[in-house]
Amino acid sequence: MKQISFILLLFFAFAFTAQAQVKATLKEEVRTMSEGAHNALVVDLPNCSADKVGDIWKTFVKKNYKGKVKYKKKDKLYISDNATVKDMSENTVDIYAMVQDKGEEGAEIVIWFNLGVSYLSQKEFPNQFQVAEEVVNKFTKKLSADLLEDLLKAEEKTLKELEKDMKELEKDEKKLTKDIEDYKETIKKMEENIKKAEEDIKKSKEDQGTKKKEVDDQTQVVDELKQKIKANK
Repeated sequence: MKQISFILLLFFAFAFTAQAQVKATLKEEVRTMSEGAHNALVVDLPNCSADKVGDIWKTFVKKNYKGKVKYKKKDKLYISDNATVKDMSENTVDIYAMVQDKGEEGAEIVIWFNLGVSYLSQKEFPNQFQVAEEVVNKFTKKLSADLLEDLLKAEEKTLKELEKDMKELEKDEKKLTKDIEDYKETIKKMEENIKKAEEDIKKSKEDQGTKKKEVDDQTQVVDELKQKIKANK
């Protein structure tokens, strides 16, 4: 069984949004579906979700090969009747695809090309098989581009959140700066009030001293008058 390897640029987020280049493999195998066991192209797609691969496959076939894609949920099969694949066949081609979730290994897509008389194989249709390889390669590039778009959107969302946090921090800093200025002004006024109160206390003590002398002098006057009155009785 021949196995063809090619590099597929797929970017995905690790911790700290790391990005990685992964290797996808295209191989030719006999696989079974609802239409029977037939030759197929099998592509392993590390770090891809089955749902994402299926969604992109539907839009890819519809846009590039004018194939209306139906999904048979029971058979987990994407069916594209009467697709137009240039250089593969003068007639339309029925394309079947099945996407399987492989857990931590990513996803796998199995693609069958029904040429009408037979299913595509490298041995029987070497030239058409090269066209099929080009179809798969084009699809994986589309998949890579979409995953990059998803990553970009996620990173842009993170950037917006960080910018929002930054604005909140700047707003908090502005408020705190104003609070500090207000506190400084309040402290300044309190210090002035304390200074004035200290001056008032000092003056009060001086006034008390003066007043005490006046009281003492007046007390002496009163006592002297009392003594004189007492002496004249």
